[in-house]
Amino acid sequence: MPKKYLKPKTSKLNIGSGTRKLEGFTNIDISKEVNPDIVVNIEEGLPFPDNSFDYIYSCNVLEEIRPEKWNFVLSEISRVAKKGCILELVLNFDNLYQRTRINHYRTFSWDSFFVCEEGQEHNYTTPIILRNLKRRPNVFVRLWFSLFPFFKQVVNFKFEVVKPK
Repeated sequence: MPKKYLKPKTSKLNIGSGTRKLEGFTNIDISKEVNPDIVVNIEEGLPFPDNSFDYIYSCNVLEEIRPEKWNFVLSEISRVAKKGCILELVLNFDNLYQRTRINHYRTFSWDSFFVCEEGQEHNYTTPIILRNLKRRPNVFVRLWFSLFPFFKQVVNFKFEVVKPK
C-alpha cells in the first residue's frame, strides 16, 4: 500500500520546533505538548512528499536520533529536500557536558558532516550529499575549542542539498 503523505503548509520545514515555532515554516515536533503544526517522530520518517522543501532548519534535535536510525533520518531529510534546498543545523558541540546528557546519542564538530560533502572520496556511503555553505573556523579557533571545549555549546552548519542529476 503506498504511503500517504501530508501536503506541507509552506516550503520551509522546522524539524523539532519545540517551543521555538518559526513563522512561515511547517513546524514539526515529536511532542504534542508544544503544539507543533504536525506531530512527527522523525525516526519513523517524514510525512511529506519527495522534494517538498526549499529550506530545512533544525536546532538541537539530531543529537537525539538513535544511532540505528541516523542514516534513515538523513535519507528522509534528503528525500523531502528539493534540489538546492538550504539545510541549516544547530547541533551540540562535542564537549563533556553534551556527551553526558542521557538523551544525546552524538555530539558534533565542524567536520562531522565532511564525509557527506559533495566530492568527498567516501560520500557514496552517506544517505545525503551536501555542499558546505559555511566556512570552517581557522586552525587557531579549532585548536582553542579542542583545548577548552566547555566554552562552546553548539556548532552551526549551513549546507545546500545536492540531488543527483
